[in-house]
Amino acid sequence: MSKRKVIIIRNAKSYDFGGGERYPVFLGEVLQKNDFYPVIVSQHPRLLDFAHSRSVKTVKGWWWSNQNWSGPRIILFPIYFLWQIALFFWYLHLFIRMKPDIIHIQSKDDFIAATWAGRILGKKVVWTDHADLKHIWKNIGIWYKNPVGKLVHWSARFANTITPISNSELSLISANLRVKDPIRKKMEVVYNGVNDDATDYPEKSSKNFTYCVVSRLVTDKGIGEAIEAFSRLAMDYPDDQLLVIGDGPESKKFESLAIKASNIKLLGYQKDPLEYIAKCDVFVHPAYHEGFGISLVEAGMLSKPIIASAVGGIVEIVTDHETGLLVKEKDVDSLQNAMKLLRDNKTLRDKLGKAARNQYKKRFQFDQIVKEKFIPIYEDDKK
Repeated sequence: MSKRKVIIIRNAKSYDFGGGERYPVFLGEVLQKNDFYPVIVSQHPRLLDFAHSRSVKTVKGWWWSNQNWSGPRIILFPIYFLWQIALFFWYLHLFIRMKPDIIHIQSKDDFIAATWAGRILGKKVVWTDHADLKHIWKNIGIWYKNPVGKLVHWSARFANTITPISNSELSLISANLRVKDPIRKKMEVVYNGVNDDATDYPEKSSKNFTYCVVSRLVTDKGIGEAIEAFSRLAMDYPDDQLLVIGDGPESKKFESLAIKASNIKLLGYQKDPLEYIAKCDVFVHPAYHEGFGISLVEAGMLSKPIIASAVGGIVEIVTDHETGLLVKEKDVDSLQNAMKLLRDNKTLRDKLGKAARNQYKKRFQFDQIVKEKFIPIYEDDKK
């Protein structure tokens, strides 16, 4: 019996390489172990490179970096529609050639064109939403607004299943839909997760107490608050250090904030951020909003105590004073106090780290998530 082929599609801006971009590769790895043949289709160079390093087959796809069609640009919607027609024919040719059994789509433009092509060929189409649909479907009930969102919404009726990554995201997506919208019945929450690689990473070796942030470098991830809170702490603990892993459009801004502090290190994009998480004492994630937060799951997998904002899908991962500490978003004082508390209390750090690891094993082991959620979705003829 031949292996069932799954085409996994994910695109994003080149500087975005977080949980949503690693997700297809982790999914592909698990599927390979469960008698599937996954192929990742993407234009994203870091995603393709990451997939190659993990021995998951790839195809370089098409993607248009212009993703803003709101405001005055709405008059250019006919050009966007023509782009979708071209993309549709590209996917149609790809699917005819590769003969997939399942098409698993995870990005906006592909929700439209790849869904059309897949359904015309009678393929099962699954969507995973990485915290995009809550934005994509805003104002779709207003006739003169958001034609792209309306097109994505219309395409959703042809998807077999739509999987938001958290209950928080499901709620935010649903707020944009009519009460009796049939798309509601297609949605099923499937958490993100990571495979258990804890034994691949050594215990912390640095003599300096270390906080770590892994994130896209934008204001909404709370990078500025993390730098400010740590800068205050460093006045009392000058040997401590803050590592910031990631890239983004505002990297220069944060470099200028940290330039006077030698113990704040912005290390940019790293192919394997777990190497840095494994060596830290406390993982910090003070985002203003978050659909899920895969880096929090990775920190838990590595038994790290976590400080994070009490927003969005984060509260489905971190329980205050049980698996981490929750703080108010945009609140430097609250963040600084939490960082100091864990800095001074090893017993609490050990307790939270152990609890985070236990929760990871119960809820966020990705091989189990794929076996219990995605494979049944792929194989259920009714979905």
